[in-house]
Amino acid sequence: MPNLSQSLVASFARALNANKVPCVLWGHCLLGLHGVPSIVGSIDFVIPDDCLEAGAQALARCIGLVPCTAPQSCVATSQERHSQPPAYHAHVDGDAELTAGLYVQSETLWFLPPLDHLLLPPSCERDLPPYFALASDRAVFPPWRPGRGSGVLKSAADAVVAHKSHVLLEAYMRLFARDQGKRVGSIGISMIAYMHLYVDTDGFSDVNLLPEPFRTSYREFHEGKKPIRQWTWELKDALRLVGDGPYGKGVGLNSSELHI
Repeated sequence: MPNLSQSLVASFARALNANKVPCVLWGHCLLGLHGVPSIVGSIDFVIPDDCLEAGAQALARCIGLVPCTAPQSCVATSQERHSQPPAYHAHVDGDAELTAGLYVQSETLWFLPPLDHLLLPPSCERDLPPYFALASDRAVFPPWRPGRGSGVLKSAADAVVAHKSHVLLEAYMRLFARDQGKRVGSIGISMIAYMHLYVDTDGFSDVNLLPEPFRTSYREFHEGKKPIRQWTWELKDALRLVGDGPYGKGVGLNSSELHI
């Protein structure tokens, strides 16, 4: 995420905040913040479900953002994606490759308490929930390093909220367990592996902060002693997301009902 992108991230967050839309950094910019390298051009945020219209209006007022005119054929919402598409997106200066997207909480961070006013300035500068941090917080996010992602935001002038590494890892594990077997879920295992390779291995993740069953499951993934198929079934079974299968039996709860 070069300096230009960091300034874009800040400007989009500022626009959402000005329209009273709580927002949390998401997607590849969030990965870059944690030190994971990425070449995908998207600047994404998670917002409350009932703020989608207000969020879209806020981005529509941003200079240089052009609403998508062909969502059916756009790469950002393509049925061929290996990850979940945004609920709303626009293109930066009409560039088909660089987008700004909005995701709703019920599809991404449903396991966290509702995103609320504590994420808006000035509250976010002093009263953030412990699982969030400002993207400019050098005590939480790593510096830029060769071969890694962008790292911590250089400027603290704009309040961009992001989740800490253990929360992001839990989110990826939940999303993988929920969407495994679907085309949009096929990227999930890669995201968990990237978090291990670039964040955990570099010492920027506290796995002990993961709640169960994620802590044990992630350690088993890290050890690599179980076949991925077995590991996946056991994770899904622990979250009660599987029916009859070779490694467990569950009751098939909907993801919105889960709060482990």
